[in-house]
Amino acid sequence: LMGLAGLAMGQISISHLSTYATGSYNTSAAEVVSFDPVSDRIFFVNAQLNQVVALNASNPATPTLAFTIDMSTYGGVANSITVIPGGIAVAAEAVIKTDAGKVVFFNSNGTFLSEVTVGAQPDHVAVSPNGSKVLSANEGEPNDTYSIDPEGSISIIDISGGLASLSSANVTTLGFGAYTPAMLPGVRIFGPAGTVAQHMEPEFITISDDSQKAFVACQENNAIVRIDLATNSIEQITGLGLKDHSLPGNGLDASDSPAGINIQNWPVKGVYMPDAIDAFTIGGQTYVACANEGDAREWGSYAEPRRIGNAAYVLDPTVFPNASTLKQNANLGRLNASIATGDLDNDSDYDEIHVFGSRSFTIRDANGAVVWD
Repeated sequence: LMGLAGLAMGQISISHLSTYATGSYNTSAAEVVSFDPVSDRIFFVNAQLNQVVALNASNPATPTLAFTIDMSTYGGVANSITVIPGGIAVAAEAVIKTDAGKVVFFNSNGTFLSEVTVGAQPDHVAVSPNGSKVLSANEGEPNDTYSIDPEGSISIIDISGGLASLSSANVTTLGFGAYTPAMLPGVRIFGPAGTVAQHMEPEFITISDDSQKAFVACQENNAIVRIDLATNSIEQITGLGLKDHSLPGNGLDASDSPAGINIQNWPVKGVYMPDAIDAFTIGGQTYVACANEGDAREWGSYAEPRRIGNAAYVLDPTVFPNASTLKQNANLGRLNASIATGDLDNDSDYDEIHVFGSRSFTIRDANGAVVWD
Protein backbone atom coordinates (compact mmCIF):
# COMPACT_ATOMS: atom_id res chain seq x y z
CA LEU A 1 0.00 0.00 0.00
CA MET A 2 2.98 2.33 0.34
CA GLY A 3 2.93 2.77 -3.44
CA LEU A 4 -0.48 4.40 -3.13
CA ALA A 5 0.90 7.39 -1.27
CA GLY A 6 0.73 9.51 -4.42
CA LEU A 7 -2.97 8.91 -4.98
CA ALA A 8 -5.42 11.63 -4.05
CA MET A 9 -7.25 10.71 -0.88
CA GLY A 10 -10.87 11.82 -0.64
CA GLN A 11 -12.25 13.04 2.65
CA ILE A 12 -15.41 11.63 4.20
CA SER A 13 -17.56 13.82 6.39
CA ILE A 14 -19.89 11.96 8.75
CA SER A 15 -22.70 13.51 10.76
CA HIS A 16 -25.70 12.13 12.62
CA LEU A 17 -28.90 12.10 10.56
CA SER A 18 -31.43 9.97 12.42
CA THR A 19 -31.95 7.16 14.90
CA TYR A 20 -34.52 4.38 15.10
CA ALA A 21 -34.96 3.17 18.68
CA THR A 22 -36.26 -0.31 19.49
CA GLY A 23 -37.32 0.77 22.96
CA SER A 24 -35.27 -2.02 24.51
CA TYR A 25 -32.31 -1.02 26.66
CA ASN A 26 -29.30 -3.13 27.65
CA THR A 27 -30.35 -6.12 25.51
CA SER A 28 -29.33 -7.40 22.08
CA ALA A 29 -32.15 -5.66 20.24
CA ALA A 30 -30.30 -4.41 17.15
CA GLU A 31 -27.15 -6.28 16.23
CA VAL A 32 -26.75 -6.84 12.47
CA VAL A 33 -27.97 -4.39 9.83
CA SER A 34 -28.25 -4.47 6.03
CA PHE A 35 -29.67 -1.92 3.57
CA ASP A 36 -31.65 -2.69 0.40
CA PRO A 37 -31.28 0.16 -2.13
CA VAL A 38 -34.09 -1.28 -4.29
CA SER A 39 -36.83 -1.16 -1.64
CA ASP A 40 -35.18 1.59 0.44
CA ARG A 41 -35.47 -0.65 3.48
CA ILE A 42 -33.11 -1.21 6.36
CA PHE A 43 -33.21 -4.71 7.81
CA PHE A 44 -31.80 -5.68 11.19
CA VAL A 45 -31.91 -8.56 13.65
CA ASN A 46 -33.57 -8.11 17.04
CA ALA A 47 -32.16 -11.05 18.98
CA GLN A 48 -34.14 -10.27 22.12
CA LEU A 49 -37.48 -10.74 20.34
CA ASN A 50 -36.08 -13.17 17.72
CA GLN A 51 -37.26 -10.90 14.94
CA VAL A 52 -36.11 -9.51 11.66
CA VAL A 53 -37.11 -5.84 11.62
CA ALA A 54 -37.65 -3.88 8.41
CA LEU A 55 -37.56 -0.09 8.38
CA ASN A 56 -38.79 2.21 5.64
CA ALA A 57 -35.78 4.43 4.90
CA SER A 58 -37.10 6.22 1.80
CA ASN A 59 -36.59 9.33 3.90
CA PRO A 60 -33.43 8.44 5.85
CA ALA A 61 -33.98 11.40 8.17
CA THR A 62 -37.12 9.71 9.55
CA PRO A 63 -36.93 5.90 9.29
CA THR A 64 -40.18 4.19 10.26
CA LEU A 65 -41.15 0.62 11.03
CA ALA A 66 -42.32 -1.27 7.93
CA PHE A 67 -42.83 -4.77 9.33
CA THR A 68 -41.28 -7.49 11.46
CA ILE A 69 -40.71 -11.21 10.84
CA ASP A 70 -41.09 -13.60 13.76
CA MET A 71 -38.26 -16.08 13.21
CA SER A 72 -39.67 -18.55 15.73
CA THR A 73 -42.29 -19.30 13.06
CA TYR A 74 -39.49 -20.86 11.05
CA GLY A 75 -38.08 -22.88 13.92
CA GLY A 76 -34.89 -20.91 14.37
CA VAL A 77 -33.13 -18.09 16.20
CA ALA A 78 -31.94 -15.25 13.98
CA ASN A 79 -28.21 -14.49 14.14
CA SER A 80 -27.40 -12.57 10.98
CA ILE A 81 -28.99 -11.02 7.91
CA THR A 82 -27.92 -9.73 4.51
CA VAL A 83 -29.73 -8.18 1.56
CA ILE A 84 -29.44 -10.27 -1.61
CA PRO A 85 -30.85 -9.95 -5.13
CA GLY A 86 -34.59 -10.46 -4.77
CA GLY A 87 -34.81 -10.28 -1.01
CA ILE A 88 -32.96 -11.09 2.19
CA ALA A 89 -31.13 -14.10 3.65
CA VAL A 90 -31.36 -14.77 7.38
CA ALA A 91 -28.99 -17.09 9.24
CA ALA A 92 -30.91 -18.90 11.96
CA GLU A 93 -29.46 -21.31 14.48
CA ALA A 94 -31.62 -24.13 15.77
CA VAL A 95 -33.48 -23.73 19.07
CA ILE A 96 -30.96 -26.28 20.36
CA LYS A 97 -27.95 -24.46 18.99
CA THR A 98 -25.82 -27.59 18.53
CA ASP A 99 -28.32 -28.94 15.98
CA ALA A 100 -28.13 -28.06 12.29
CA GLY A 101 -29.17 -24.51 11.49
CA LYS A 102 -30.71 -22.99 8.41
CA VAL A 103 -30.65 -20.00 6.08
CA VAL A 104 -34.14 -18.64 5.43
CA PHE A 105 -34.97 -16.50 2.40
CA PHE A 106 -37.66 -13.80 2.18
CA ASN A 107 -38.51 -11.19 -0.41
CA SER A 108 -38.10 -7.53 0.51
CA ASN A 109 -41.73 -7.42 1.70
CA GLY A 110 -41.07 -10.18 4.24
CA THR A 111 -42.79 -12.98 2.33
CA PHE A 112 -41.22 -16.39 2.91
CA LEU A 113 -39.60 -17.87 -0.20
CA SER A 114 -37.52 -20.89 0.84
CA GLU A 115 -35.10 -22.27 3.40
CA VAL A 116 -32.11 -24.62 3.35
CA THR A 117 -30.28 -26.56 6.05
CA VAL A 118 -26.69 -25.59 6.87
CA GLY A 119 -24.26 -26.47 9.67
CA ALA A 120 -24.67 -25.91 13.38
CA GLN A 121 -25.05 -22.32 14.61
CA PRO A 122 -24.85 -20.23 11.44
CA ASP A 123 -23.46 -17.04 12.95
CA HIS A 124 -22.90 -14.87 9.88
CA VAL A 125 -24.31 -14.78 6.37
CA ALA A 126 -22.85 -13.00 3.34
CA VAL A 127 -23.59 -12.70 -0.37
CA SER A 128 -21.07 -12.62 -3.22
CA PRO A 129 -20.81 -9.27 -5.03
CA ASN A 130 -22.14 -10.86 -8.22
CA GLY A 131 -25.21 -12.02 -6.33
CA SER A 132 -24.88 -15.69 -7.24
CA LYS A 133 -23.90 -17.26 -3.91
CA VAL A 134 -24.83 -16.88 -0.26
CA LEU A 135 -22.38 -18.17 2.36
CA SER A 136 -22.94 -18.91 6.03
CA ALA A 137 -20.27 -19.28 8.71
CA ASN A 138 -21.51 -22.14 10.89
CA GLU A 139 -19.63 -21.58 14.12
CA GLY A 140 -20.50 -24.86 15.81
CA GLU A 141 -19.92 -23.69 19.38
CA PRO A 142 -20.38 -26.27 22.15
CA ASN A 143 -23.34 -26.31 24.48
CA ASP A 144 -23.08 -24.61 27.85
CA THR A 145 -21.73 -27.72 29.60
CA TYR A 146 -19.30 -28.59 26.76
CA SER A 147 -20.88 -32.06 26.59
CA ILE A 148 -21.76 -31.55 22.91
CA ASP A 149 -19.41 -29.80 20.50
CA PRO A 150 -20.66 -29.79 16.89
CA GLU A 151 -18.32 -29.37 13.95
CA GLY A 152 -17.72 -25.93 12.53
CA SER A 153 -18.35 -25.51 8.81
CA ILE A 154 -19.02 -23.10 5.95
CA SER A 155 -22.07 -23.51 3.72
CA ILE A 156 -22.21 -22.19 0.14
CA ILE A 157 -25.70 -21.73 -1.34
CA ASP A 158 -26.11 -21.26 -5.10
CA ILE A 159 -28.94 -18.73 -5.58
CA SER A 160 -28.28 -18.05 -9.27
CA GLY A 161 -31.52 -19.84 -10.23
CA GLY A 162 -33.67 -17.70 -7.93
CA LEU A 163 -34.82 -17.92 -4.35
CA ALA A 164 -38.22 -19.58 -4.56
CA SER A 165 -37.14 -23.18 -5.16
CA LEU A 166 -33.91 -23.54 -3.22
CA SER A 167 -33.21 -27.00 -1.78
CA SER A 168 -30.36 -29.08 -0.41
CA ALA A 169 -29.18 -29.53 -4.00
CA ASN A 170 -28.14 -25.86 -3.96
CA VAL A 171 -26.02 -26.23 -0.79
CA THR A 172 -22.36 -27.22 -0.48
CA THR A 173 -21.12 -27.44 3.12
CA LEU A 174 -17.37 -27.44 3.67
CA GLY A 175 -16.02 -29.02 6.84
CA PHE A 176 -12.64 -29.64 8.42
CA GLY A 177 -12.81 -33.40 8.93
CA ALA A 178 -9.84 -34.03 6.66
CA TYR A 179 -7.44 -31.93 8.76
CA THR A 180 -5.15 -32.85 11.64
CA PRO A 181 -3.40 -30.38 13.97
CA ALA A 182 -0.09 -31.13 12.23
CA MET A 183 -1.59 -29.91 8.95
CA LEU A 184 -2.47 -26.54 10.46
CA PRO A 185 0.68 -24.94 11.90
CA GLY A 186 -0.09 -21.75 13.77
CA VAL A 187 -3.82 -22.48 13.93
CA ARG A 188 -5.14 -22.69 17.50
CA ILE A 189 -6.65 -26.15 17.96
CA PHE A 190 -7.51 -26.46 21.64
CA GLY A 191 -10.09 -27.24 24.25
CA PRO A 192 -11.39 -30.44 25.80
CA ALA A 193 -11.05 -33.61 23.75
CA GLY A 194 -12.36 -33.31 20.22
CA THR A 195 -11.42 -33.29 16.56
CA VAL A 196 -10.03 -30.44 14.47
CA ALA A 197 -13.48 -30.12 12.91
CA GLN A 198 -15.06 -29.67 16.33
CA HIS A 199 -12.49 -27.10 17.41
CA MET A 200 -12.69 -24.97 14.24
CA GLU A 201 -15.28 -22.20 14.66
CA PRO A 202 -15.99 -20.06 11.56
CA GLU A 203 -17.17 -16.63 12.66
CA PHE A 204 -17.33 -14.08 9.83
CA ILE A 205 -17.21 -14.12 6.01
CA THR A 206 -16.07 -11.63 3.41
CA ILE A 207 -15.91 -12.16 -0.35
CA SER A 208 -13.51 -10.67 -2.90
CA ASP A 209 -14.82 -8.02 -5.27
CA ASP A 210 -14.54 -10.44 -8.22
CA SER A 211 -16.62 -13.07 -6.34
CA GLN A 212 -13.87 -15.65 -6.82
CA LYS A 213 -12.56 -16.00 -3.26
CA ALA A 214 -14.19 -16.06 0.16
CA PHE A 215 -12.28 -15.39 3.36
CA VAL A 216 -13.64 -16.77 6.62
CA ALA A 217 -12.38 -15.65 10.03
CA CYS A 218 -12.17 -18.38 12.65
CA GLN A 219 -11.75 -16.12 15.66
CA GLU A 220 -10.92 -18.55 18.46
CA ASN A 221 -8.57 -20.39 16.10
CA ASN A 222 -6.72 -17.17 15.15
CA ALA A 223 -7.03 -18.20 11.51
CA ILE A 224 -8.51 -17.23 8.16
CA VAL A 225 -9.84 -19.84 5.75
CA ARG A 226 -9.63 -18.99 2.05
CA ILE A 227 -12.22 -20.61 -0.19
CA ASP A 228 -12.16 -20.96 -3.97
CA LEU A 229 -15.71 -20.15 -5.05
CA ALA A 230 -15.12 -21.50 -8.56
CA THR A 231 -14.74 -25.01 -7.12
CA ASN A 232 -16.46 -24.49 -3.72
CA SER A 233 -13.42 -25.84 -1.90
CA ILE A 234 -11.05 -24.80 0.88
CA GLU A 235 -7.70 -23.87 -0.62
CA GLN A 236 -5.84 -22.43 2.35
CA ILE A 237 -6.06 -22.14 6.15
CA THR A 238 -3.68 -19.56 7.57
CA GLY A 239 -2.71 -19.01 11.19
CA LEU A 240 -2.48 -15.27 11.85
CA GLY A 241 0.43 -15.23 14.27
CA LEU A 242 1.08 -13.04 17.29
CA LYS A 243 1.65 -9.34 17.88
CA ASP A 244 4.67 -8.60 20.06
CA HIS A 245 3.64 -5.92 22.54
CA SER A 246 7.23 -5.52 23.71
CA LEU A 247 8.24 -3.83 20.44
CA PRO A 248 8.25 -0.06 19.93
CA GLY A 249 4.87 1.17 18.71
CA ASN A 250 3.08 -1.95 19.97
CA GLY A 251 2.36 -0.77 23.49
CA LEU A 252 -0.91 -1.35 25.31
CA ASP A 253 -2.71 -0.25 28.45
CA ALA A 254 -2.60 -3.52 30.38
CA SER A 255 -4.52 -2.64 33.52
CA ASP A 256 -7.65 -0.87 34.70
CA SER A 257 -6.05 -0.35 38.10
CA PRO A 258 -5.13 2.43 38.55
CA ALA A 259 -7.52 4.26 36.25
CA GLY A 260 -6.23 6.44 33.45
CA ILE A 261 -4.30 5.88 30.26
CA ASN A 262 -1.00 4.05 30.63
CA ILE A 263 0.16 2.74 27.26
CA GLN A 264 3.56 1.09 27.35
CA ASN A 265 5.43 -1.98 26.17
CA TRP A 266 5.03 -5.27 28.04
CA PRO A 267 6.46 -8.77 27.48
CA VAL A 268 3.16 -10.17 26.17
CA LYS A 269 1.97 -11.31 22.75
CA GLY A 270 -1.45 -10.52 21.35
CA VAL A 271 -3.36 -13.24 19.54
CA TYR A 272 -4.99 -11.32 16.67
CA MET A 273 -8.29 -13.27 16.67
CA PRO A 274 -10.33 -11.05 14.31
CA ASP A 275 -14.11 -11.01 14.41
CA ALA A 276 -15.36 -8.92 11.47
CA ILE A 277 -13.23 -8.90 8.31
CA ASP A 278 -13.70 -7.13 4.97
CA ALA A 279 -12.12 -7.76 1.57
CA PHE A 280 -11.33 -4.92 -0.82
CA THR A 281 -9.30 -4.34 -3.98
CA ILE A 282 -6.53 -1.81 -4.62
CA GLY A 283 -4.33 -1.89 -7.71
CA GLY A 284 -5.82 -5.20 -8.80
CA GLN A 285 -4.83 -6.90 -5.54
CA THR A 286 -7.21 -8.24 -2.90
CA TYR A 287 -6.64 -7.25 0.71
CA VAL A 288 -8.53 -8.18 3.87
CA ALA A 289 -9.05 -5.75 6.74
CA CYS A 290 -9.34 -7.52 10.10
CA ALA A 291 -10.85 -6.15 13.32
CA ASN A 292 -8.72 -7.91 15.93
CA GLU A 293 -11.21 -8.12 18.79
CA GLY A 294 -9.95 -11.23 20.56
CA ASP A 295 -12.19 -13.73 22.32
CA ALA A 296 -11.95 -16.64 24.75
CA ARG A 297 -13.65 -19.99 25.18
CA GLU A 298 -15.64 -20.33 28.38
CA TRP A 299 -18.03 -23.27 28.36
CA GLY A 300 -19.02 -25.40 31.33
CA SER A 301 -15.98 -26.20 33.45
CA TYR A 302 -13.57 -25.07 30.72
CA ALA A 303 -12.43 -21.46 31.08
CA GLU A 304 -9.61 -20.37 28.81
CA PRO A 305 -8.90 -16.88 30.24
CA ARG A 306 -6.99 -16.43 33.46
CA ARG A 307 -5.64 -13.25 35.00
CA ILE A 308 -1.87 -13.08 34.86
CA GLY A 309 -1.86 -12.21 38.55
CA ASN A 310 -3.61 -15.48 39.42
CA ALA A 311 -1.32 -17.83 41.35
CA ALA A 312 -2.42 -20.65 39.03
CA TYR A 313 -0.97 -18.78 36.04
CA VAL A 314 2.71 -19.68 36.50
CA LEU A 315 5.37 -17.81 34.53
CA ASP A 316 8.60 -19.55 33.58
CA PRO A 317 11.19 -18.19 36.06
CA THR A 318 13.98 -18.17 33.49
CA VAL A 319 12.03 -16.23 30.87
CA PHE A 320 10.34 -13.97 33.44
CA PRO A 321 12.75 -13.44 36.37
CA ASN A 322 10.63 -10.42 37.35
CA ALA A 323 7.40 -12.45 37.46
CA SER A 324 6.35 -11.15 40.89
CA THR A 325 6.58 -7.57 39.63
CA LEU A 326 4.72 -8.35 36.41
CA LYS A 327 1.93 -9.99 38.40
CA GLN A 328 1.14 -6.85 40.36
CA ASN A 329 -2.28 -5.38 39.55
CA ALA A 330 -0.82 -2.08 38.40
CA ASN A 331 1.30 -3.97 35.85
CA LEU A 332 -0.03 -7.18 34.22
CA GLY A 333 -1.88 -8.71 37.14
CA ARG A 334 -5.38 -7.84 35.91
CA LEU A 335 -4.78 -8.66 32.24
CA ASN A 336 -6.41 -11.86 31.00
CA ALA A 337 -4.18 -14.40 29.28
CA SER A 338 -4.94 -17.69 27.56
CA ILE A 339 -4.18 -20.93 29.39
CA ALA A 340 -4.47 -22.82 26.09
CA THR A 341 -1.25 -21.55 24.51
CA GLY A 342 2.07 -20.11 25.63
CA ASP A 343 3.54 -23.15 27.42
CA LEU A 344 6.02 -23.85 24.64
CA ASP A 345 7.86 -26.74 26.29
CA ASN A 346 4.87 -28.39 28.01
CA ASP A 347 6.30 -28.08 31.52
CA SER A 348 3.20 -26.50 33.10
CA ASP A 349 4.48 -22.94 33.16
CA TYR A 350 4.16 -20.23 30.52
CA ASP A 351 7.13 -19.24 28.36
CA GLU A 352 5.06 -16.69 26.44
CA ILE A 353 2.09 -14.68 27.65
CA HIS A 354 -0.69 -14.82 25.07
CA VAL A 355 -3.44 -12.21 25.46
CA PHE A 356 -6.70 -11.82 23.54
CA GLY A 357 -6.74 -9.54 20.52
CA SER A 358 -4.05 -7.13 19.35
CA ARG A 359 -5.42 -3.66 20.22
CA SER A 360 -5.38 -2.93 16.48
CA PHE A 361 -6.88 -3.66 13.11
CA THR A 362 -4.76 -5.29 10.42
CA ILE A 363 -4.65 -5.24 6.65
CA ARG A 364 -3.51 -8.57 5.21
CA ASP A 365 -2.94 -9.75 1.66
CA ALA A 366 -4.91 -12.63 0.15
CA ASN A 367 -2.41 -15.10 1.62
CA GLY A 368 -2.79 -13.75 5.15
CA ALA A 369 0.52 -11.87 5.33
CA VAL A 370 0.46 -8.60 7.29
CA VAL A 371 0.60 -5.53 5.06
CA TRP A 372 -0.22 -2.99 7.77
CA ASP A 373 -1.25 -3.07 11.43
